[in-house]
Parts: sequence; C-alpha cells; structure tokens
Amino acid sequence: MEQNLQQQLNTLKRLYKESDDLYRGIASRFGLTDTAFWILYAISHTEGDCTQNDLCNNWFYPVQTINSSVSKLQKEGLVWLETIPGTRNRKRILLTEAGEQFTERIISKIDELEEEAFLMFTDEERETYISLYQRYNENIRRERDRVLGTLTGL
Repeated sequence: MEQNLQQQLNTLKRLYKESDDLYRGIASRFGLTDTAFWILYAISHTEGDCTQNDLCNNWFYPVQTINSSVSKLQKEGLVWLETIPGTRNRKRILLTEAGEQFTERIISKIDELEEEAFLMFTDEERETYISLYQRYNENIRRERDRVLGTLTGL
C-alpha cells in the first residue's frame, strides 16, 4: 500500500512538471520566458485593471520575478504601465498595440487548444478535475502549515 501511494505521488508530481514543461515550450516557441507568457496570458484574460501586485497574488509569482518580466516586456514594446488615479504608486499593466496583436494572434490559439483539450472531458469530469485539484492544493497547504509550521531554513 505504501509503495502504491509513493508511486501515485511520483506520478502526480511528474504530471505537474510535464504540464509546466508544455507551457514553457509554448512560451519558448514565441521567444518568451514562461513568466512573460503567463503575464501576457493574464492581462489578456483580466477584466479591468491588472497590476503587478495582482499578478503576484493571482498567479503566485515572486514580486521580483514579475517586476523583471514586466520590465522586459516593456522594453520589447508589448506592455506599458499607467499609474492608477488616486493611488500613490499602483500601476496597471496595459498591452501596447504590438502586445494586443501578439495576444490576439498567439494567446487566442492557446485558448483554443486549452478549450479543445478540456472539452475532451465530459462536464462532470471537468468539474471533478477542478474540484480534486483545488482540494489537493488545500490539503497540501494545510499539511505544509501543520508539518513545517515552525521549521525555518538551514
């Protein structure tokens, strides 16, 4: 039984890494880092403002990773920053015309392939997949806090 559990966990970790690698390969195909790809993806799928803070909170990236990727995307002419009125230093990330063309051409294709892949599941399978994935993350978070709660780095 214990060996079966370990095999299942290893398979799950491998599948997670495989999925990550699939998206990294897509990003690379278009000359982007995976972070830059996900930033453009997030901006193109966000209703309203998208800030660097939003990207950190919603996409689980460290602040420095987002800052450096946004700076690089600015230099490449794909995004620009605009101060949000009434705030001290919050800025929304906006697509330039070139960024909009890129996301319309590339991100829309990614949306299409993701939708087609997901539609290969039944509605019930999709709901089950999402539910179990969320539950697994919640369980990992809870056990992380329980097991590693008081441990610090080396």
